[in-house]
Parts: sequence; C-alpha cells; structure tokens
Amino acid sequence: MKAAGFGSAANLLAALVKNDAPSQAALSLAALVRDAQEKSEKPIARLGLDLEQVELSAELTDADLTDLTAVFERMRADSGRYADWAALARATAQTVENGAGDVIDAVADGRVEPAAAGTEFTYACAEARWNSARAMLPELGQLAGLDRHELVRLFQEKERSRLNDAPALILARHFAQIPKGSMGEMGVIRGEIGRKSRHKPIRWVMKNAGAMVQRIKPVMLMSPISVAQFLPPGTVTFDLLVIDEASQIRPEDALGVIARARQIVVVGDQKQLPPTSFFDRLVDDFEDEEEEDDEMPAGATAADMESILSLCEARGLRSRMLEWHYRSRDPSLIRVSNAEFYGDKLVLPPSPLQLDPNYGMKFRRVPGVYARGKTTTARAGTNKIEAQHVVKAVAEHARKSPDLSLGVVAFSKAQSDTLTEALEYERRRDPVLDAFLREGRAEDVFVKNIENVQGDERDVILISVGYGPQEPNGRLAAMSFGPVNGEGGERRLNVLFSRARVRCEIFASFDPGDIDPSRSSREGPRVLKRFLDFAKTGIIEEQMATGLEADSPFEEDVARVIRDLGYEADPQVGTAGFRIDIGVRHPDRPGQYIVAVECDGAAYHSALWARERDRLRQDVLEGLGWRFHRIWSTDWFHRRDHEIRRLAEALLAAKEFSAGGIAVRGANTGGILQLVDVEQNAPGPIQIGHLEMTAPPYQRADLLVRSTVEPHEAPQGQIGDLIIKIVEIEGPIHVDEIARRVATAFGKLKAGSRIVDATLRALNAVQKRSDNRLKTLGQFVMTIEQATAPPVRDRRTQTGGLLKAEYLPPTEISAAMSRISVESGIMPPEEMTKAVARLLGFQRVGPDLLETILAIVLQE
Repeated sequence: MKAAGFGSAANLLAALVKNDAPSQAALSLAALVRDAQEKSEKPIARLGLDLEQVELSAELTDADLTDLTAVFERMRADSGRYADWAALARATAQTVENGAGDVIDAVADGRVEPAAAGTEFTYACAEARWNSARAMLPELGQLAGLDRHELVRLFQEKERSRLNDAPALILARHFAQIPKGSMGEMGVIRGEIGRKSRHKPIRWVMKNAGAMVQRIKPVMLMSPISVAQFLPPGTVTFDLLVIDEASQIRPEDALGVIARARQIVVVGDQKQLPPTSFFDRLVDDFEDEEEEDDEMPAGATAADMESILSLCEARGLRSRMLEWHYRSRDPSLIRVSNAEFYGDKLVLPPSPLQLDPNYGMKFRRVPGVYARGKTTTARAGTNKIEAQHVVKAVAEHARKSPDLSLGVVAFSKAQSDTLTEALEYERRRDPVLDAFLREGRAEDVFVKNIENVQGDERDVILISVGYGPQEPNGRLAAMSFGPVNGEGGERRLNVLFSRARVRCEIFASFDPGDIDPSRSSREGPRVLKRFLDFAKTGIIEEQMATGLEADSPFEEDVARVIRDLGYEADPQVGTAGFRIDIGVRHPDRPGQYIVAVECDGAAYHSALWARERDRLRQDVLEGLGWRFHRIWSTDWFHRRDHEIRRLAEALLAAKEFSAGGIAVRGANTGGILQLVDVEQNAPGPIQIGHLEMTAPPYQRADLLVRSTVEPHEAPQGQIGDLIIKIVEIEGPIHVDEIARRVATAFGKLKAGSRIVDATLRALNAVQKRSDNRLKTLGQFVMTIEQATAPPVRDRRTQTGGLLKAEYLPPTEISAAMSRISVESGIMPPEEMTKAVARLLGFQRVGPDLLETILAIVLQE
C-alpha cells in the first residue's frame, strides 16, 4: 500500500469506492504487470542476468521493480564494459565445459584470490597432464622412487669401462692380423730384425716391404719431409691422412703425402702462425712479364697459397670449426682472442677461478729501458731491467707454485737470450730457483721467443715485451714491437697469449695507453694494445652477456633456497654454449665459486646424447676445479626437504674444502720424474717365434666297416656313405686316395682295380642323390664348403701317396698361395713355390712337386 501511495487500509477502501469499475481496473493492472514482466525478462534472458548476484529475489515476480530498474540504469551507464563482461562469461562457460569449473568455484567462494587464479589454473593443468601421462605410461609412477644419482653413476662407470677396454680391443685385433709369413716382404723384415748391424736404410725397407710394414705399423706419425725421405712413391697408400698444424705447412711440402692418401683431414688455424718465411728472401722469383697470357687469366695456384690449410679453403673443401676450448682454465686467458679472431664463437667452460685475482691474464708495468743500440750495460734490442723483473717473478713462482709448469716468452730473440742469461746467473745464487729449473719434470721450464712458441703450452706463461721507452717510466716514443709490426703480427700475438692454462703475466715497460695504433699501418700494434688493456683492466670493449635469469622456475626455486642458506647464487654462469645452471660463491670470499649446481633443466634436456649430459659435462667442470652437485626435478618435487638438506651439506662441505682457496693441480704435481736406467731396462732380443705361419696337421680318415663281404661286393649305398665320411674329413682328396681309404676301412692293405671301380660307381651314385653335397674338380672330390673355402693342411707327418705331387689338390695350393700373399706380401714365383711347399709340410721340393706348384703359381 505504501508503495502505491496509500497511508492506510481506509484510504485504500475509499479509493476503491470512488472507482466505478474495479474489475476493469484489475484487468488493466494485470495487463500492465504482464507487460512489465515480459519487457524485464527479455534483457534478463539476453544478458543471462543472475538476479541473486545483483542482490534481488530469485524470482522476477518477487523482485522489486524499482531495484531492478536501478540495476538496468547502472548497466546502461557503464555499457562500455559489456564486451569485457561478455568475454568473461564466455571464458567462464568454456572453462567449466573443459572441466576446470572448480577453479571458477574456488574464486567465487573466496578460497582462491583472483590474482592467483592463473597460477592455480596452470598447476591444475599440469597436474591433469601428469595424471594422464601416468595412466598411459604406468612406469612414470616409479620416478619418485628412482635413484637417478645411482643410475648416472652406473652409466659413468660403464662408459668409462668401455673407453678403457677399447684400446685393449684395438690392440688385440691388430695383433691378430700381424703378418706371420717368413718369405717375400716378411722375409725382408725378418732379415732386418735378425741383423745385429749394417741395417738397410728405411727407404729401402719401405720400397721392398712397404705393404707388410704398414700391416705391422698401420699408424705412422711423420712430418712431410720424413714422408718424402722414407716412403718411396707407390710403396704405401694410407686410408686416412691427418695434417695437424696445417697453417705452418707449405702446399708443396704437403702435396706429396696427400698423393699417398685416399682421404685427408686438415686441422689448423688460419689465425695462428703461417709457415716461416725466413728463406723466402734468399730466393729470387724472376717473372717474365712478356710471356704472360693476358687472354687467359689464371687463378691462384698451389704455389701462391700460404699454407696447405689456405689451399684447402681456396679449393672449397668442406670445413668445420672446432668450437670447444679446454686449455684455458680461466676464460680471461682466451677472451681477447675469442673476440678478436674467432667472433666470440669459442665455447669456454666456466671456471671457478674466473673471479680470483691470482689467476687469469695480468699486467705488470716495470721501469724498464729498451736499448735500441748497443750500450755499456746492455746489448742492442734488449731490456735488461724488464728481464730482471721476469727472473724475480720466476724465482717467486718456484717458491709459491712449483707444481705449476712455467714458460717464459719474449717478443724478440735478443730479449729471450737476455732472459736465459739472467736466469742462469740468478740460479747460481738461488738454490730453490736452481732446483726448479732442473730438467726431469713432466713439463720443464722453457725460454722462447714469439716466433717459435707455437705448439707449446704451460700452466703459467710469463711474457716479456722488451720494447719500450729510452728511460725509466718514460713515454713510448716509437710504435715498433719487432715481429708484431710485421705481416701477420696479430697472428703471432694470438699464438703467444693463448699458451697459458692458468695464468699469464705480461711484463712491459710502458702503459697500454701509450700505444697509438694510428701510427702503424699494421694490425699488430692495435691487437697488442687490446691485449694489454684487457690484462690491465679486465675490461673488453664488447659488452659481455651477464646477469641472465634462470632457465626455469625450478632453477629459480633452487637459487632462492641457496640464498636462504646464506650463499650468493649466480644463475647461468659462463658463456654461450656452456653455462652452469647456478654458480655458488664462497660466503666470505665472493670472488671465488665453490660449487656448480646443475639442474635437469633446459641445458640438460638440450644435450644430444647421454655421454654429454651425464659424464662429459661433469668431467670438464671437475677438471677445471669445480665441485659438482646435481639436483633432479623429480627429487626436488617429491622429496624437497631431503634435497634441501643434501644441498646444505654439499655447500658446507665445499665451503670447508675451499677454506684455503681452490687447489689448482699443475702439470708438475708430483715433482721430478723418476729416472729410468736405460742400460738396466734395455730390451733383450726381439722374440718373433710366435709369429710363424703354420697350417693345421693333415687329418687322415681312419674308418672301420664291419662287413663279411669284399669291398667290391658291398652294397653301393654302404660304400657311398663311407665316401661321404671320407671326403668330409680329408677333402679335397684324390679319387685314388678315396679308394685306398675304402679298402683300409674293409681291412685291405691296398686298393685293387675292382675296389677302385666300385668306389667310382658309388661316387657317381652319391652325386646323383637329391641331397648330394659333394663336388668333383678333375680327379679331386670335396664338399661344397671345402670348395668355397679350401683347407690348407700340413703333411709333415704323413707318408705314402699323400706326398706325391699329383695328389696335391690345386684348390689347396691356391688357398695356400692366398694365405702366404696375405701373411708375407709380394714375392717372386720361385720363392712363392717354396713357401707353398713349406706351408703344406714338404721338407724338400723335388722336380715333380716344383713343377706342379709352379704351374698353379704362374696361372694365378
């Protein structure tokens, strides 16, 4: 009543009395109500409006129209959000349809915050996929209880065992094929082994027995000059030729050995030293310009190429870059070369020493004076003060790090001679230095110059630039650095600064900023400045990628736990191609890494094979000094508390282990090598008796037949079966010998004509059988297997007809020849005849035997 404007029932009755047609008014009112309801239901149905959600009655008939009007007014006023609301409604319906309605309900009920709905949904999807995968592959359910650490340990053990067994297997196979002949080429070799003096030259031996030498020694390590000196053309051919340090080998020196190979692999670095050009200026290369054919331009020839490596590249041979760099145990030792020469393509395993100031590339400026001309105190081209500082550093190294091998390199021959003299003088006064410089270690100390250091490497390299100002601490007047200013000077620097494994110290009498590359047309001074700048500051021009984020939320979670344990964790330590998932620093010495934590994340899954991800990667890191700790995602998920405790124990153990710093194992760990008494350990006479070529003894068919009849009267089938047994034992065998074996089987001393005829008839009958396995070649009978692979037998203990030349099977003689050729090499026919007779057990070669064997030898 109040809603209609009536204050009391009396007022309502008074109004009804005044109405002349109340029933008509009721009908009009009902019509209005129906019209209002229909107009309200249409937008409600179209919008899918839930009246309870807008705090109205569940039924429209019970709802307050005023409130409903207010709801519609608010929607009309904010119609711009209708599209968002519709999208939300569709997404909600789709989510419910796809089975994730629980997440919608959880948000609606307030059990999940709207901001966390996405994470909850992702987790629900992952769990659903995992449950589906487990339903399809039940063995996945066993991962939670699988000891992955033990599985990897077992794989590493088996893989290392296989690698250790491979050399023994290769040696066994090689030993099994060593030729055992004593004639022909092997006769030459055995003769040389038996000589006490006056041995034939190696070239003569290779010419007359090269094939057998190659069988005994299939792998040869030789220089190109040695190949030309010791291997006459046409004597030996190699399946594979590997040329190392190819950048230092001239094409004309290598083409001879290439002509002896079927396939070549050329290994080298164009960014390192080319062949020496010392003698090039001694040869005048006169060219007759009038004879040049301008109409037919010619490309560069082999003689125009710097090295065999550049020739192969010019000819378009397929190339591949070896990107892994293992020598430098501190990446700073190779970083400038990597940026300057290799386009940052080298893969550098991260090192626990890379933040330690005691390792890597270092720069020391000394107040040296470079003597351009000869003075009263120094020879021309030397820097005596700088040499003294280097010698002092050598003595300090001998006391502090004697296990680390050492090399000293100068920019010039004159400075290297000065360093040698200064070391010799100082060692007379310093017994510790004298002991350190003595030979007998795994890697002895060397003093070389920039021209001849390629191929050498040491744990620590000390470099003396030598060139410098004319007065102590003066400015650098001239941009002259000897070989560095010449053609290819930058390549010499690349070789020089990549010789160290652990530390490289550069001694110079000037500051890197004193070098002005614009005053030189060569690349050498510019590259030298870059090396020295980096050694002094540790900063390279290129911006290195640092501070990368973890590859997965799993790794982020592990890093967060490590930080909660009180350690600093750096994700993605290293360079592209080889990064550690998490590097853990020492809590008291942040410049030192103590543990490499590896997770089975993206880096693990991207490995192509198990050897790389489960053994090689760990071996490389441990070889560089890292302590390795692996965390499996399944273990972290199922046994998180246990894995955190294991991680904490590993970090504590690593912290205690590295209390005194990381121990770097040098090449000379173990001190002086034990000297071997050459006379006491001199080898005795070479025993080659076990390499004699022999044949199995001839086996005679001694069979016995229980019969009361004569052989020629016996059933043909019985004699046929007997013949088969005889041939299986003695084939190939002459038919006359078969008849003798038949007679002996029946107890007869010899075979008469009737026994021979009966044998021939039975043999013909056997060969007509459907299951016949015998084959006749001339007068000799053999099985099909014996015809395919004829046996070679020693008749040394036999007598009678077996020793007659006419009873020797030609197929057996041919098989003996083949075996002798394999085991002894090429030989003249007469020598081959004697070798065949000896292998078949004949002590003497008579005219008939010689004629029979020689005829087949010449025929073959």
